[in-house]
Amino acid sequence: MRAAGAVTQIDDAPDELPAGDHAPLLLNWQHVQADGFKLGQVTPESGRFMLDGLALGLKLCRDDVADAMCVALLNKAAMRAGGMKHPDEMHYFCEVLDYSGKTVEFNVNDKLWTSRVTSHVPHKDVSGMLTPERIANGIALLWEGLRASGLEHPRIAVCGLNRHNGDGGAFGRDEIDVIAPGVALAAQRGFPVEGPFPADTTFVRAINKANGGGYDGVLTMYHDQGQIAMKLMSFGEGITVHYGLPMPITTTAHGTAYDIVHKGIAMPGAMKNALLIAAKMGASAHAAKV
Repeated sequence: MRAAGAVTQIDDAPDELPAGDHAPLLLNWQHVQADGFKLGQVTPESGRFMLDGLALGLKLCRDDVADAMCVALLNKAAMRAGGMKHPDEMHYFCEVLDYSGKTVEFNVNDKLWTSRVTSHVPHKDVSGMLTPERIANGIALLWEGLRASGLEHPRIAVCGLNRHNGDGGAFGRDEIDVIAPGVALAAQRGFPVEGPFPADTTFVRAINKANGGGYDGVLTMYHDQGQIAMKLMSFGEGITVHYGLPMPITTTAHGTAYDIVHKGIAMPGAMKNALLIAAKMGASAHAAKV
């Protein structure tokens, strides 16, 4: 993200690029040769290209040439075939940046932001990974992300883990022993949060904003607890925000859909939304630097 003005074009990716408030920069990356890839197929070559492109984008942000990154949809199988040793791109970003701070992945639509305490892990491991501190940190990161997107007073709801919120301990004590103490800890730190609520009604509460109700963000305990609800509400429009890194990074919430390549039916809505959120969060990040 750069200041408005005449476009500057630079061919390829030189070691040094102009930083600061300059005209928009169009980088004509010469490595893009579409005829060198097998369309709609997972290959090591396409995965390596994705990783190289991500590394370049991170360098541009790290060098203050850009304030945020908007990434086209990625295929994790191709990235692993291309050399990525991590479970997802967030861990790859951290390695490239040599970054060890707190990070999180948000899923976003025009109604709601969601985050999760655990992510790409087996379901059987979720309960053992929950702690009050992780719950409180998750609430804090979600609140900070909502603020960075321009929302002045975000409100957050927290999902329970077990069916019926554990029914007072009959179906598990995670809500009593871990999640509720985490919510209380976050509230003590000044974050406007409520819960835990039964997971099957949390999203109904969240989007019901009539008469002053509703929430702006929902913290879930595991990946699909939030993903299923979000994709039902906004498939083809929702986005993912990688937050906590030295720069905001956005992308689409859907995958590469190799099965519809060249059919002319792909929906551009999520990519457009990802670019707009990257611009908004990049502006906030830039303002914080100056």
